Amino acid sequence: MTKIKDIPKIDRPRERFLQKGADALLKSDLLAILLGSGIKGKNVRQLSENIIRKFGKNFLNITVDNLLEISGIGQAKALQIASAISLVKRFYDENKINEIVIKNSQDILSLTYDLRDKKKEHLVCLYLNARNVLLKKEIVSIGLLDKALLHPREIFYPATELNAASVVLVHNHPSGDFSPSEKDNQIIEKIIQAGEIMGIPVIDFIIISQNNHYSFYEKLNKQKANIDYVADGIQGTLFAMFETERPSYEIAAEKIRENYFYIPQVKENHLQLHNRRYIGNKHKLIEWIFSIINKECKGNSFADIFAGTGVVSAVATKHFEKILLNDFLHSNYAIYRAFFGNEAWDKNKIDNIIKSYNNIYGDDLEENYFSKNFGGKFFSKNSAKIIGFIRENIEKNKKNLTEREYYILIASLLYTADKIANTVGHFDAYFKKEFINDSFFMKPIDPIDTQEISIFQEDTNDLAKKINADVVYIDPPYNSRQYSRFYHVLETLTKWDNPKLFGVALKPEPENMSDYCRANAKDKFAELARDLDAKYLVVSYNNTYDSKSNSSKNKITLQEIEQILQKKGPTKVFEKNYRHFNAGNTNFNNHKEYLFVTKAKI
Repeated sequence: MTKIKDIPKIDRPRERFLQKGADALLKSDLLAILLGSGIKGKNVRQLSENIIRKFGKNFLNITVDNLLEISGIGQAKALQIASAISLVKRFYDENKINEIVIKNSQDILSLTYDLRDKKKEHLVCLYLNARNVLLKKEIVSIGLLDKALLHPREIFYPATELNAASVVLVHNHPSGDFSPSEKDNQIIEKIIQAGEIMGIPVIDFIIISQNNHYSFYEKLNKQKANIDYVADGIQGTLFAMFETERPSYEIAAEKIRENYFYIPQVKENHLQLHNRRYIGNKHKLIEWIFSIINKECKGNSFADIFAGTGVVSAVATKHFEKILLNDFLHSNYAIYRAFFGNEAWDKNKIDNIIKSYNNIYGDDLEENYFSKNFGGKFFSKNSAKIIGFIRENIEKNKKNLTEREYYILIASLLYTADKIANTVGHFDAYFKKEFINDSFFMKPIDPIDTQEISIFQEDTNDLAKKINADVVYIDPPYNSRQYSRFYHVLETLTKWDNPKLFGVALKPEPENMSDYCRANAKDKFAELARDLDAKYLVVSYNNTYDSKSNSSKNKITLQEIEQILQKKGPTKVFEKNYRHFNAGNTNFNNHKEYLFVTKAKI
């Protein structure tokens, strides 16, 4: 039997706890510290592992009698464990009793009743966690509110300090009139926009007077009294609800017979460009898209300015001499550099490195940034340790790799991680499972042969002012879902800057937030169409403007797109029935994809 004193100091539970903290230890290691010593034939680590394995998820309910059934456990050790569990549960229960959970406007009113009799206007902010538990109540302003004087930082600075998941604003009207003024509307819209940028939604704005109140949330939900706020999920912002309902309409669209178009390289045991779970992936629409482009457009150069997965550009390489692709996500840029780059790389070198990575066992590794944050949630603990170790190893050996080799390894890791992630296909949430699939196996990507290609990572509207191409393909975000937030885990894995993470979904500070996911999307699209120097604009969009989910509703209507493009030149519209992305919460029938083709006026 290996004794604890024979194990290297750094690997002993007590020493590791002191050096790295509790998060670096397994549950069995923590129990080993509590037990202190083993029994005859088993050291303390083996004993604790047996106990954890035996009781599993029922560990917090074990009794002294349960523990006495384990060979070698006497009454003293059984009492040690049972007492520790009881102590933790007692504190936890007391803490839960003191929690104030905000479910609806009535809960808010009971906390801010004193505002009814105030002679001056007050603005109070309630900061909530992901379960809508009150973290703090703070008076933000006293006196007349002025949208120029009230800066959003006064509201959102405390929110970031508290790691708040959402906020509720309460404002009193001493006059007795509880209806919102024009000034109230201006202020709340400004604050809601700031919250959307910060990733901290404003879930209600309540105005109270001496005898009544007005809740924007209730009003926008058709006056349903006591309707509950969302918790433990994607918090809906008032901003999306503020938008006026769009009329239902159809636009004249053509259908086209599709032709087969070559999709580059399919190499066995390699990851292909389209092997990603990605919202808006056009892989299954490629033949339809290029059948239309081939029929309607002519030219030698092709720009894919919201490239996403890059699959449209991959097919374009076989039909155009010059390719330009762009996306502002760090992970997408790394993937493009890996698949489309023309720098030198050594296939055998990459294969040998990946082969060595596949011989790593998570049990042999210490905890790292990736496993501490994402292990047991988005990935199994074992897989998360391996992913974090590999990413750190790639960075440490960057000087021994060409630029293309560096990006090929990162892209191979991103695709492998995406394949085994414990999610529906994005990283806004993860499945709450007792056991998570632990099947990490890294495969190399299959790079695409290209000729003349330019790769960018820029804001599309800025890029539009600098480039020109015969055909520009435009596939902007359609709704409120920010891609940088949906794929934040892959962004963090790519940048490898170990950011501070917030909320249940463990997101970093907001970055690369797209205006195409906001109310001003139509204006940004009009600006883009105006600035592009191209013979043809080809625009992908769909018809989810009637979706029941606010986050799924299109930010621009089909009619608005057509009107904007007609100003650029004569525009044809093509349609195709196609099943849309569905994470399981939104039903939308009669879904169609549309392709607008505009021949620019000379």
